[in-house]
Amino acid sequence: MRRESLETVAQLEGQRYLDTVSLEQRRAGGQIYTPPYLADFVLTQARFVSPLRADHSTLLDPSCGAGVFLERAVAVIAEHVRETHGELTRSVARKALVAAVEANLFGVDVDETACVMTRNAVRRAIHEWTGSPLPASFFQSNVVHGDFLFSQEVTLLPPMAKDGFQFIVGNPPYVPTTRISAKYKERLRGSFESAAGRLDLYAMFMERALGLLARGGRLALLTPDKFLVSQSARDLRALLLHGNAIRTVARFRSHKVFADAATVPCVTVVERGGRPREVTVLSCADRPDASGQIAVLESREIQQRSLSSAPWHLHALDRHELARRLQGSHPTLAHLTIRVSAGPATGRDGVFVFPRGSQPGVEECLLRPVVRGRDLEPFRINDPGLEMLVPYVFDAAGNAALIDIKEFPGAFRYLRRHRAELEARHCVRVWRKLWYDLHDQISTDLAHQPKILVPDVANSNRFVVDSGHFLPLHSVYYLIPRHGVDASYLCAILNSRVAQFLVRLFSPVVKDGFNRYRQQFLANLPVPLVSTETAQEISTAARQGRLDEIDRWIARLFRLTTEEYETLSPLDDANGVGR
Repeated sequence: MRRESLETVAQLEGQRYLDTVSLEQRRAGGQIYTPPYLADFVLTQARFVSPLRADHSTLLDPSCGAGVFLERAVAVIAEHVRETHGELTRSVARKALVAAVEANLFGVDVDETACVMTRNAVRRAIHEWTGSPLPASFFQSNVVHGDFLFSQEVTLLPPMAKDGFQFIVGNPPYVPTTRISAKYKERLRGSFESAAGRLDLYAMFMERALGLLARGGRLALLTPDKFLVSQSARDLRALLLHGNAIRTVARFRSHKVFADAATVPCVTVVERGGRPREVTVLSCADRPDASGQIAVLESREIQQRSLSSAPWHLHALDRHELARRLQGSHPTLAHLTIRVSAGPATGRDGVFVFPRGSQPGVEECLLRPVVRGRDLEPFRINDPGLEMLVPYVFDAAGNAALIDIKEFPGAFRYLRRHRAELEARHCVRVWRKLWYDLHDQISTDLAHQPKILVPDVANSNRFVVDSGHFLPLHSVYYLIPRHGVDASYLCAILNSRVAQFLVRLFSPVVKDGFNRYRQQFLANLPVPLVSTETAQEISTAARQGRLDEIDRWIARLFRLTTEEYETLSPLDDANGVGR
């Protein structure tokens, strides 16, 4: 029986099940099932391939879902058994396959329905290969219903009596800190080194999986690639490096690897206790080719000794060298700004934000014009005609204080109509904020402050100066320059090819190849020091839209030839993954 004939059975069953689960439940559990071709790719990267060694083939899927990884692992074992025992319809080969699967494949899932689907998938796969059905009792104890992170049953699985599993492969749940209960989060932080900062469950899965591997065993998990560079994953990176060998990091071009997710994934292969040497960095296609396989577009090697708990920028060496040269000895954006942050979140923009002038009863002193990320272009703001009810008052120094809503009858009448919706917000239910407060604390009258704005997610640099008119919503990052720093000059540098090259190089990529414009990635952007006269000339050119002139200026400031400056664009492959 060909492996291709099994390609969609478990996948279709899993999708039918997910269709019965609400979107909120799926997000809370991080339930995104893996397509078979991607499971094959992960197994191949882990080197779970035929021929197999009978004593070195134990494999665990820590979040088995519909059973796709184990189904595909059955196919690998079946091919091996056929090579050694002949056709699988023969009794001796059939018994060898059944025995090998039972002795080597195991799964865990917190969802009982998923456990049932996995057992069915494995039994069905063997039936397809051998032509003989198996009893419902087969493979029952190989799949544990429980929380992989804490279940003691996992440690009682047979391979653990022989020092651990040889392979742990799968697609762990991606559940960010905002979707994890406070009680469970506290338990995680007390149990895992990787449960730091804005944690995500997949990091803890990687940590526990490492602890269940035999020495020389391989971990190959499909996770978001943001752990490669995020500050919150510093402890995870240190853990992966400590006493282990990073063998492969396979990166993809965009989120399109998964049909129903906005996450750009990667496959990381770690050998427990392995000798560190070269790390193979692969750039991979998002979708399978005509043969049904994930194509590797580029392969290169870096030395593991170049990695630390600091962000792993796995770029081509010429790009990395160029980045260091561009940064040089210039001061960074962090030195020239007093704040880089996202605009305040309301928790319910549909209530607090509305067309300008559409709520005439609301007190004017509480209203601020707002701007969204989509309204920003390089050097230009497209006024969306929206305003926000900001339930704060400000003293002469600009300090904020939450209003007593009953002292503002217009705002009270408006917000009272939405009280049930506002009280359902996390900030009210869990943080015990007043029902009419915003999700984020307001500390200053940001709308009236001069600042630079940029979308929090964009596919190119779109920085623009706001002289003090708009309040940025949460989809906008704002930068407040230090006293004496020319905001227009800063904006010109930030919209340059140099800055865009560095952003594309260092910040993570999300849906559709867009980059995240977060403080940690913006803070290190270099800004050449120039005379007041030069800054004014560049600022004037920026305000007048003379972009070609700005390009020439900035090429000289970074000591680049015109040809070198031109090579910084296009930047589709700046992250080294063929974007």
